[in-house]
Amino acid sequence: MSWIKEIKKEDNPILKLLYETAEKRTGEKTANVLKVHSLKPKTLEAHMSLYETIMFGESELSRKQREMIGVVVSSANQCPYCAYHHGEAMVHVTENRELMEEIAKDYKMANLNEQDLAICVYSEKLTKTSYKMIEDDISLLRSVGLSDEAIFDVNQITAYFNYVNRIVHGLGVELE
Repeated sequence: MSWIKEIKKEDNPILKLLYETAEKRTGEKTANVLKVHSLKPKTLEAHMSLYETIMFGESELSRKQREMIGVVVSSANQCPYCAYHHGEAMVHVTENRELMEEIAKDYKMANLNEQDLAICVYSEKLTKTSYKMIEDDISLLRSVGLSDEAIFDVNQITAYFNYVNRIVHGLGVELE
């Protein structure tokens, strides 16, 4: 739950449809981070659309890399809700809990290839000190083989997790 009022899905047909869609995709009950949108179902719809696009849409980034960004950003923001959810998703895709835990604790000490390390460095810098981003940060990503499209995806996923971390922190969303 959260610190604000939430509407039950039975009280709003649009909300009910959105929750059922989310539940079909995950096979689980609707996550609290989605329920917090219940006062404004259109924002929930937009949130879900963005999430589906950046996390499951076409991209040069692997699912592992996408979830890794979520873990790095959420760990940097000290957001246990998102770090837990996307850590578990990373374990699901990689079947490697140890790697996920290393990344969550300190990705610099994890056994990452050059490309994954560069993605983590960019994501952490954008999260902690976005005002210090420079063109060389993009050059680093290019130097490890990322295209501009993939770089855009890294940026969007990083920005998305910062957005969600702030929803969770700002509205007191509790882990299920």
